[in-house]
Amino acid sequence: MLNDQKQTSERNNHAIDVIDRVVRFVAFWIGGLFLLALTLITVVDVTLRSAFNSPIFGGQDIAQLFMITVVCSSIAYSGRSGGQVAVELLEGFSGTVTMRYMDIVIKLISAVMLGVLSWHLVISGIEAHQFGEATLTLLISFGPFFILLAIGILLYLLVLLAEILLLLQGYSTKYRGE
Repeated sequence: MLNDQKQTSERNNHAIDVIDRVVRFVAFWIGGLFLLALTLITVVDVTLRSAFNSPIFGGQDIAQLFMITVVCSSIAYSGRSGGQVAVELLEGFSGTVTMRYMDIVIKLISAVMLGVLSWHLVISGIEAHQFGEATLTLLISFGPFFILLAIGILLYLLVLLAEILLLLQGYSTKYRGE
C-alpha cells in the first residue's frame, strides 16, 4: 500500500515536472527570443528615426505582433509560478482542507473560463483571416496571432487541470522553481 502511494506521488510529480519544463521552455526560449527581437527592433527603429528621420517601415506592426507573442508565451508560466495577482482573504479563517477545496473550485471555474476564452480566440482568428483583418502598414493577418493567443491560453488551461488533479489527490501544487 505504501509503495503504491509512493509510485502515485512520483508519477504526479513527474507529470507536473513535465508541465513545468514545457511551460518554462515556452516562456523562456520562445517568449525570450521574441522579447529580444522586440527590443532590437525598437532600438533600431528609434535610432533610425532619431538619426536619419527614417524609421523601419512597419516597425510598429512588427513590435505589436512580437509583443502579442511574448505575452501569449508567458501566460502559462506566470500562472504556474504564481506571478499573477491572488487575493487570499479567507486563508486565515479557513482550515487547510477547506482551502484546498476552494482552490479546486476556483481553478475549475478558471479552467472553464479559459476554455471559453480560447475557443472564442480561435473563432476570432478564423474570422480575422476571412475578413482580412491585418496590421495597418505591412498588412500581416491577425488570424494566426489570435490562434497563438488561444494556444497560450490552452497551455495555462492544462496547467490548471494538472493542478486540480494534484489537489484532488491531496498533493501540493507549489511551484518548485527552476
